[in-house]
Formats: sequence, C-alpha cells, structure tokens
Amino acid sequence: MSKVSIAINNAIMIERLRSAGVENDRLIIALKEEDYDFLNQFGNGFPEWETLVKLYKNNEDNFNKIVNDGYQIKFLTKGSLMTLLRYKFGIEVEKDYEDMGAAIQGIQLSDEAINQIKHTLAANWKLSKYVDEKDGLTKVRIELIKSSEVVTR
Repeated sequence: MSKVSIAINNAIMIERLRSAGVENDRLIIALKEEDYDFLNQFGNGFPEWETLVKLYKNNEDNFNKIVNDGYQIKFLTKGSLMTLLRYKFGIEVEKDYEDMGAAIQGIQLSDEAINQIKHTLAANWKLSKYVDEKDGLTKVRIELIKSSEVVTR
C-alpha cells in the first residue's frame, strides 16, 4: 500500500504534536474544530497550524491515512530530516548519531523504526544498515543520493 505524500513541514507538525503526547484522535478533533488554542499550546507550527488544518480539510480520508498508516515526505533536506528524527524518535545529532555532511550515521533503532523511516523518506534519501566496527552493533546510515540516482517509488 502506498503512503500519502506530504510536505516536510506537515510531517514535523504532526510529529511535534505526537512527541508531546497528542493522540491521533485528539489531533484530528483539533484540526476538524480548528482549535488553535489547543494547537498553540505546543508552540507555533511550521510555518503555522493553519497549514495543517488545510491539509486535513482538503482531504479528511487522506489525513486519516497519514496519521494512522504513515506518510512519505515529498522532499527532504538534511536539517529537516534531523528535526523529524528528533520529534519522531527522540534522537539528537552528536548524542545519538553523527552528522557526516551528505549523510547521518550511527543511529540505533528497532527494525520497526527503521522500516518506518525507510517508508517515510523522500526519494532523494536512502537508508542502509551496517555493522559498526568499533562496537559490533548494527546501525543505520541515511544519505542524500545524487539526483541522477533518484528513483521514484
């Protein structure tokens, strides 16, 4: 089953709310009712919560798929990827992984989390697993791929 494609700012807003403990049902109610007082408790959106409300109002069925079945990012920069990882998995650069320029690596995640990320990444990124020679643990590397290597899914 293919995932609904969304912009990174929408994904970050969803994950920001989730990381604060907002359940999917409560998120949908807040968007349906345009409850900005509730949403503003969690800071400003990226760019504003109205963006997420519009995404919900444009296609409620798709939004339900996004929050319940996952999503795929349309386009992703490394900075946005790092922000997404912080909100979605609570992992931070230099603490939980290394920034290698065109890649980040050293991430330890469950197979389920790895699968989630793999299906969330925009087509301009690829995820691979490797065994770290220093500690023998299986870790993840996420790297930007050259435009000539991008394959649409």
